[in-house]
Amino acid sequence: MRLLLLVLALAVVTVPAAAGAQGADSGSGPGAGAILCHPGDGGCAGFVGDAKRALPKRGGARQPVVIGAAVFMLTAWEAERERRCLALTGWAESRGEGADAMAAVMWVVANRAASAAQPSLPCRVVVASGQFEPFAADPVAPKARQKQAKAVKARETAREPRDDAASRRAEARRLLAEVRRQGRVIRAGGMPSWPKPRLAPDREALRVARGLAWNLNDDEMPDPTARASLFYSPSAQARLGRKKPDWAEARLRTASIGDHAFYRHPPARTVESETQVAQAGD
Repeated sequence: MRLLLLVLALAVVTVPAAAGAQGADSGSGPGAGAILCHPGDGGCAGFVGDAKRALPKRGGARQPVVIGAAVFMLTAWEAERERRCLALTGWAESRGEGADAMAAVMWVVANRAASAAQPSLPCRVVVASGQFEPFAADPVAPKARQKQAKAVKARETAREPRDDAASRRAEARRLLAEVRRQGRVIRAGGMPSWPKPRLAPDREALRVARGLAWNLNDDEMPDPTARASLFYSPSAQARLGRKKPDWAEARLRTASIGDHAFYRHPPARTVESETQVAQAGD
């Protein structure tokens, strides 16, 4: 099921299905400056980056905020943080696969947060141990390696961004390191910052992800994953020499969007035995 149900709803958004965020030849992305917010929605425009605004301050009254299929009571600062976690996860996991795939990943996060079995918040979901690879905690590196990494980062920062295969790989590594830094911020209870991509497709994909996160609810864009709570990328698994995850065998596959397959627990089955039917007939 294609997510362009959003368009971002009410035909306000024009987001093609292929965002191609990792290189100029990886697909056509949404046009720069595509409209991502409803007219007059200043909060969305500020969150997306289309309008200047101050970051909400901590504290204040809690208000109902719809994220996915659930309603959370959050302050303005908390709502900003949870939506940032959604946007960063969708962008980090699937920015090269289009708006559909980014939103589908965000829905998985929202579905987990809304789970009756383990209710939580999106930020807690994305940094949970062993769940979302871009946010995996880095092992503590020896000081020599830390110095070497800083030197490499300084050299890369000094270079002009190029759009060739080697530069895109280097940029992908740099962005992954930045997302993992933000994972540490999230674990510490802080407000994650937005990465600063150097390539235009990555920048526009992040802008689109921010718009998707702001509008992630059933009214604006129904869940294209059919309430999936798990996903994996078959091609990424193959590149890493990994097999299909064991958990996928016991789950119901609900959708394939972008390069990802989505799963949820099968619905509980109510089986009536022949004996029960006979008793009911008596």
